[in-house]
Amino acid sequence: MKLLDVSEFAKQRRKGQRRIDLFRRDNLHTWLLFFPPGDVQRMHNHPSDRTYFVVTGRGIMKGPNETHELAAGMILSIPAHEYYEGSNPYDEPMVLLGNSPKPTTEDLAKAGGARNEIDEATGKRIVYQHGGGQDEGKIVE
Repeated sequence: MKLLDVSEFAKQRRKGQRRIDLFRRDNLHTWLLFFPPGDVQRMHNHPSDRTYFVVTGRGIMKGPNETHELAAGMILSIPAHEYYEGSNPYDEPMVLLGNSPKPTTEDLAKAGGARNEIDEATGKRIVYQHGGGQDEGKIVE
């Protein structure tokens, strides 16, 4: 068993750092995700389900056909392979507590990689094998 104080952990964030991993187990990852005022995350998806709990602040989570206003205390579930974009148009930072199971072999094969984004210039899919900025990604049809 491991116990962490999320508010203390959040204070360790370096400027420009979006994510801090809290737990990385064989089958479950848990992290903090930071959205400073004005921040926008590109439309993307993952090969496993995601759950986000709003720890502090407010923001917006968009999908291809829906938009949700987020506020502290809310929780959001995003199914595997569903595209979404997080943003913070407000004056205070937003902090999300996120978790996801390890993707199955089938889900990784379906996605083509660990993360997919939509290229704004072409509208085509960019596939990242590792996600988290570990590779440059490749545009696919």
